[in-house]
Amino acid sequence: MMKPLGLGYQKINMYPNFCMLYYLENAEMTECMTCEHSRYKPRTGMGKTFVAYKKLRYFLITPRLQRLFMSSKTIEHMTWHQSHDAVDGVMVHPSNGEAWKHFNSVHPYFSAQASNVHLELCINRFNPFGSFAAPLGMCMRPEFMFLSMVIPGPNSPGQNIDVYL
Repeated sequence: MMKPLGLGYQKINMYPNFCMLYYLENAEMTECMTCEHSRYKPRTGMGKTFVAYKKLRYFLITPRLQRLFMSSKTIEHMTWHQSHDAVDGVMVHPSNGEAWKHFNSVHPYFSAQASNVHLELCINRFNPFGSFAAPLGMCMRPEFMFLSMVIPGPNSPGQNIDVYL
């Protein structure tokens, strides 16, 4: 469904116990660096292809953000954080928060470009703003939230979520 829109996904083999991903410099490895478990399920019969124990589906974020900037309906909203007037002591957008201001002071080159956006992490529909999501408007609307990856179950990675980040 997404491929014709130029919004495909990337399959990344992973270790079943969330130790590591077979990605980038580890893409050609056949055993886990931590526990030496095999990357692939045992093959049965000759001519069978290698099948990984688990595959992560990673949905690329950059093409999705580019599409938001291509739309005349969303471009103004994508750069609003740069031009809006902040009211001291009133949080109407995450850009009014201390964390955003600190990030901007540490990375002035990034913050000077209106087209740069900040991304938030939400896990399993977790809302970091709780019941205060309504004032944030478009930031928390489902059409502007991206599913970035599907980690195969049935168990969650728990404290090993950093392997995916």
